[in-house]
Amino acid sequence: MRHVNCFLATVALAIVFTPAAHAMCPVSRAKVKSVTDANAAQVNAIAFPGVIALLRTLPSTRPLPQDGRIAPTENTIYSVTATLVAYRLTTEDEIELVLSDDQRRTIIATIPSADCGGGAASRFYSAMSGARAEFERRLTPSSEYQEIAQPVEVQGVGFFNFMQGQRGLAPNGLSLYPVTSIDFTPSFQPKPPPAPVRRRAAGIGTVRTCSLATLALSTSRVSSCAGEAVTVAWQSSDPIARVTIDGIGTSLPASGNRVVNGVASAAYSGRAITSCGTSNEAVAVVNVQPVPTASLTGPVAISNGDTTTLSVTVTGVSSWTLTSSLGNGINPSSGTSSRTVTYTATRNGIDTLTLSTNGNGCAAPTRSISISISAPPPTGGNPPPGNSGLRCCDGTRSPSCFSCSNKQGCCSSHGGVCGCG
Repeated sequence: MRHVNCFLATVALAIVFTPAAHAMCPVSRAKVKSVTDANAAQVNAIAFPGVIALLRTLPSTRPLPQDGRIAPTENTIYSVTATLVAYRLTTEDEIELVLSDDQRRTIIATIPSADCGGGAASRFYSAMSGARAEFERRLTPSSEYQEIAQPVEVQGVGFFNFMQGQRGLAPNGLSLYPVTSIDFTPSFQPKPPPAPVRRRAAGIGTVRTCSLATLALSTSRVSSCAGEAVTVAWQSSDPIARVTIDGIGTSLPASGNRVVNGVASAAYSGRAITSCGTSNEAVAVVNVQPVPTASLTGPVAISNGDTTTLSVTVTGVSSWTLTSSLGNGINPSSGTSSRTVTYTATRNGIDTLTLSTNGNGCAAPTRSISISISAPPPTGGNPPPGNSGLRCCDGTRSPSCFSCSNKQGCCSSHGGVCGCG
């Protein structure tokens, strides 16, 4: 499977994909490949029997979502019994398998490396590691395709790939990625594909070559906030080529650009079409940061000295801080994710609590609530029957004054008079 490296243009911070020179992890649809995306839990762990002829016809959606899954295909693990006809080790340290049925119809299955498989964060990390170990126990892949005719049963998550000249890729781009299991002794023997027919040249003459055009895609920025305009630009090596870019248009000129308003991350793919044929797909990723959200909830009133909890809920933010206008206690007063906070009232009055966020470069919301802090019920003192006496600001009753008619001198050492009766 030919994946691509990310080249940052010096001016436009463009993403351009070219064959990798050194082993590196995939960029396009990386979270989906490693099953670490937000919808990874939706993948059914029970394998569904699959037939190559049918898998090659399943509908896809273009442009392909960068971080999301295309249901139901990409939420399904397919089990395919077929003939392994070729395999290789890619520049991204992936083991790429070409599976064929008895009509030479093929699909690709890929076993990622441990470093690029999402690690323990991947839902199927153990299964991927087991499949890799089992394959390498049997065969030793190299950078060149190695021909073979080995019956296998392969299980893997359905995944729509980009068409970049990969050997054996289905016409709809469907592959099994990642492979979660491989069995070299399947329960039944698949009928192998017929041997290729080799034809002898009819004569000797001048051979004319026709080279496919190449296409480069780029974006005006590496990442953007939801709803912000991003420019996708393209350039074909053939000035008379017609260009098709999924999600942007067909029969486009050989070079140009379009503005897209991203609401979700997407991987745009394009092809240059000439009389020689259709080029391999070029890919440009638009990473859209989610709209940050924040909320703060808590009681409307408590007594001085009481402790309560506040609820901080945030999404799409890198960090948050919480402050008290009265300087009351907040623990913790900062964080990076949603959580409950302990609030302790030590000062009376109307306390305004303000939640401030940092939104990874996108508009960061601010939220606030008010809590009324009142003195606790009076304690101490010994007022006459029917008279609760003066209440001092520190929460005690006046130890000496019980008449509300004359407050002078009362509670002088207790913060003054804050209530009567």
